[in-house]
Parts: sequence; structure tokens; C-alpha cells
Amino acid sequence: MQQYQILNSKEIKKLKEQLQNQFDFFPQEDYAYLLTTDQRIFLINKDIARLELKNLLIDRLGLYFAEVVKNGEIRLSKEGAQLLAREARQKKRVLKNIVSLDAEALKEYFQGQDLSIDLGPENKLVILQYQEDVLGCAKYKEKTILNFLPKIHRGEVII
Repeated sequence: MQQYQILNSKEIKKLKEQLQNQFDFFPQEDYAYLLTTDQRIFLINKDIARLELKNLLIDRLGLYFAEVVKNGEIRLSKEGAQLLAREARQKKRVLKNIVSLDAEALKEYFQGQDLSIDLGPENKLVILQYQEDVLGCAKYKEKTILNFLPKIHRGEVII
């Protein structure tokens, strides 16, 4: 059973600053943010956050939004990246660190391969998209986009 900690306003501000730094956007909706012991961040409605969560036997709660990785970066989940991109589009904002894939790169990505793309010398997290579809978040390091796609989502027939 997961243990959840509701993030306070100071911790949410730090999360917001990190996401602003990485992607130049933060979800505008009024969510409550939960942090698990394995550093995963979940979003829930603030009304649910008012319940006594420690008294409930809950396996999962809310939308898996992101994970805090070792160096303090926020790696968005597939759903988290889609939520961030959707809200940015609604606000007519452009996210930074978005990489658009062509059909060949998309096929390689869904086969579980790392992608050789030169985005400059800086290591960073990027959001991957194909046309208008957001695929998720990946790590760019040394001219390579590292594949974090779970095996359950991989496949041969994509397009």
C-alpha cells in the first residue's frame, strides 16, 4: 500500500519553478499534489485531499503525473506530458524542450530503441511528440534521446 504525502504550498512552488525551468509551463488547474515514498507525484482533486488519506486502504490515487529523479529534475509521465501539453495549447502557450519525431523515429521509439538526435550539448528532459500527439517524456544526453517507454507500450505496428 502506498504512503502519500500532500505537498504544501512551498513544495508546490518548488515543483512549479522546476517545471517552468524545464518546459516553461506549469499546470494552471487547482490540483492537490501527492508525493509517494518512491518520489512519484500524483495529481488529485483538492476535495479528495481533504479526506484523511492515512485511514484509507488505497492502492493508487489520482493521476500519475511525474517522478522526481536524482538530480532534482521532474520527469513527466506519459499522462503528465499530455496534460501539460494540453493545458499549454488551451492557454496558447508553446512549451520548450519539445522534440517532434518523424514516422521513422516514432517507429524506432516504439520498438524500444534510443534515438540519435542532436539537440545541443546540454543534458535535459524533453517532451516527445508525433504530429499533434504527445508521446511522453524522455532524457536527452550526449546526442541521444534515451527511451523510457515501458515495455507494455512498445510494439512493432505503430503507423
